[in-house]
Amino acid sequence: MKIRIDKKEEGKRVDTFLSEILKDKGVSISRSILQKYIQNGCIVNGRSCKKGYRLKEGDIVEINEEYWEELKKGLDLSDEIIPQKGKLDIRYEDKNFLVLYKPKGLVMHPGVGNKKDTLANYVRYYLESKGEYDDLVDRAGIVHRLDKGVSGLVVIGKNKESQEFLKREFKNRKVIKIYHAVLEEYTNIEQKFDLKEYVRKMNIKIKPWRGWKKVEGYIGRSKTDRYKMEFKGYEFPGSKYALSYILFGGNEAIIKIETGRMHQIRATLNYLGYHIKGDSLYGRGSGDNIMLEAVLLSFRDMNGKRLVFTC
Repeated sequence: MKIRIDKKEEGKRVDTFLSEILKDKGVSISRSILQKYIQNGCIVNGRSCKKGYRLKEGDIVEINEEYWEELKKGLDLSDEIIPQKGKLDIRYEDKNFLVLYKPKGLVMHPGVGNKKDTLANYVRYYLESKGEYDDLVDRAGIVHRLDKGVSGLVVIGKNKESQEFLKREFKNRKVIKIYHAVLEEYTNIEQKFDLKEYVRKMNIKIKPWRGWKKVEGYIGRSKTDRYKMEFKGYEFPGSKYALSYILFGGNEAIIKIETGRMHQIRATLNYLGYHIKGDSLYGRGSGDNIMLEAVLLSFRDMNGKRLVFTC
């Protein structure tokens, strides 16, 4: 969206102006957050601007509405997480960790305008009801996420120490995550076994994914659709390195992601010419019923013992 500044707007700070415009568009973001990210989502006269810049008559302000909408969805509202009773499918629990199965349609944590009915709300209520909730944790202990339409296993730190431990494990790529996807297209690879059963019986110590198809490259936001990510075999502006291993069979695939980039599985499969059934963003689906499931999750506990969970 491009706006030409007229006389009545001259002298106004650009962050104030931006806040007013976004509010009119139904995107309410606090001034502190807006000032922190303004250089990424607002351009004045073709250049990134500072939050304190005062507008002049004739300035051309370009506002990336999609950027601010996407940012709003991902804001961390830890302090505003409301404890709320809800159903939790708990697969494992000890004094430090909770391993849960997240169903399709459930959002991980609150965002602006969406403060209830999320996994974080349910987790906080559950832990508070047992007197085990640690007020120092972020996002009720959540350290990784699954999109709303994706189901599967997630791990949560029950206290600040275990949450920080998990964050380091994810950052250092010590956590093993494997997903199962049903594809719209057939891969021309005959499926001789049940892929989910294969995952359940998998011996992760021998790293069988090393024999799968290795796909490495870079993922960044698409220039043609700001809601989508794009995979390329080479580095491009704003992109980050991405590595996945994929085993195809019929119209199914299992995927191990070594890196945790936004929409990594969907963007990588799209690059290879495949789309996940039910995916409304990258494929031909509608709604949030994407046929993607996190079927294996493995991490070390704080004593160094590796734990493995499958669906």
